[in-house]
Amino acid sequence: MTEDEKFAHRSEDLLSDVRDRVLVLTIDRQESYNSWTSALRDELARQLLAADADSNVDAVVLTGAGDRAFCSGQDLAEFQEFVDGRNIEPWIQRLISCYDSVRQFSKPLVAAINGVAAGSGFQVTQFCDYVIAHPEVRVGQTEVSSGLPSVFGTWLMWERIGRRAIELALQGRLMEVGEAKQLGFIQEVVEKSKVLETALNAAHRLSNQPRLAYKLSKSANRQFDEQRYSTAMKMAASLYREAFNTGSPQAEIGKFFKRRRARKAASTPPTTQGISGA
Repeated sequence: MTEDEKFAHRSEDLLSDVRDRVLVLTIDRQESYNSWTSALRDELARQLLAADADSNVDAVVLTGAGDRAFCSGQDLAEFQEFVDGRNIEPWIQRLISCYDSVRQFSKPLVAAINGVAAGSGFQVTQFCDYVIAHPEVRVGQTEVSSGLPSVFGTWLMWERIGRRAIELALQGRLMEVGEAKQLGFIQEVVEKSKVLETALNAAHRLSNQPRLAYKLSKSANRQFDEQRYSTAMKMAASLYREAFNTGSPQAEIGKFFKRRRARKAASTPPTTQGISGA
C-alpha cells in the first residue's frame, strides 16, 4: 500500500489524502457547518498521531469542506443529550486528547480557513503553525451567544492579544478577516480559490526547515504556556459543569434548534449564530 493509499480515505466525517508528502485533513460535516463531535475529534487526534510517526508525511494541512465553514465549533446536538454537568468530565477529556494531539504535533501544521471558524473551530487554528484565509472568512469565540461559558477560548485569545480577548468573548462576535489578521490570528489572506493551494505551499516551505530544529522549537514553545493551558482547561471544565447543572445551556441550545427548525420551515438559509463551543 502506498502512502497516498494509506491516508486517502474517509473516516467518519474527516477526509484525508496525501498531496506530495503533505497530508490534507478535511472536516466534512457540511450540513452542520463542519461542527465538531467527540468522535470527529477522536479521529483527528488519531490521524495526527499517525502522521507524526510517519516518515513519509512531511506536514499536515487542516481545512473544512465546502465554502461556508472551516469549523463552526461544537455540534450543539451532542450537548442536547447532557442532562446535567455529569457528562462534562468525559467530554472535556476527549477534547483535551484532541487538543494535545494538535499542540504536540511536531511537524508543520497549517490551517486553511475556507469559511467561518467559531468557538473550538477557531481555537484549533490558534494551535497551528501558520493560518491562511480569504477575505470573506470570519472567526471568533461565540460560546456566550449559545449559553456556554467562554473560558478556555478567552484564555487562548488572551495569550495573543491580552485583555481585548474579554471584550471579544463577551460580545460573542465574529471578527472580519482584516481585524483577525491585524491581531495575529491569521498570517496570510489570499483569494478564496487559492486558500488550499497557498496552504500546501506554506506546508512545503515550513517542512524544508531543518527537521530537528523545527521539532525542538515547537516542543519548547509549547512548554512556555503548558501550566496556563492546563489551568485554563480545568477552569473550563469546572464552569461548564456548573453551567450544565443549572440547565441554562440546555435551554439556550433548545432555543437555537427551535429557531433553526423555524428557518428551515420558512426555507430561509441558516446562519452560524449559536453553533459553537469549547
